[in-house]
Amino acid sequence: MPRQDPNVLFFGNSVDASLRLSDLEQFREYLDGYLRTESEFMSSLHSDLEIDMVPLFAETFPPLLHSAIITSTVSLVELEVRGYCEAMRNSLGLALRVSELSGALLDRFWRYCGKVIGLQLDADRLRWADLVGLFELRNCLVHVGGDLAEFQGASVVRAFAGRHGTPNLEGRSMAINSKTSVVALEIASVFLDEIFDLALARFPGQYLPRLGS
Repeated sequence: MPRQDPNVLFFGNSVDASLRLSDLEQFREYLDGYLRTESEFMSSLHSDLEIDMVPLFAETFPPLLHSAIITSTVSLVELEVRGYCEAMRNSLGLALRVSELSGALLDRFWRYCGKVIGLQLDADRLRWADLVGLFELRNCLVHVGGDLAEFQGASVVRAFAGRHGTPNLEGRSMAINSKTSVVALEIASVFLDEIFDLALARFPGQYLPRLGS
């Protein structure tokens, strides 16, 4: 069976990644609409108990749901990174897999692309610091429930929040909001577009990198 044209393969993978991100963006928009409608409905009620529930709803439920977007976005990037490295390995006929390197996935990806594949990665174009920060947001949520005092990567999270004005940091806690989801999806989109452009430049063919890449 002939090997698939790498140019066609990476273009198809880039389209698939874009569609998955689009689905997450549509979910984010739906989620914002739902939360807004629900908050307005609760505010229109007259029971003392229901009125007391309004601030509780606003403080707890939106961060919980938007945290799911953060974890889903990072999971998507992880899936695409692993698939990207494997597609590169097959296209170049390499023996070494990215999983055989040591370290966290992003570190392995950077070394695999630079030292094994020979791609010239540009940290600024990839928004690498933001991507690392996004992964640390996810890790903080998953491993310590957003408690920065218990999280080793707290300085990375604080730097991320300082650059983007989100998530909300109060004392030792971290609260995800709609803006965090918007920023997360933007970071993921830029990163994935850039790495697939690098692949299309590496394997010229019918499909070209974006203009200016």
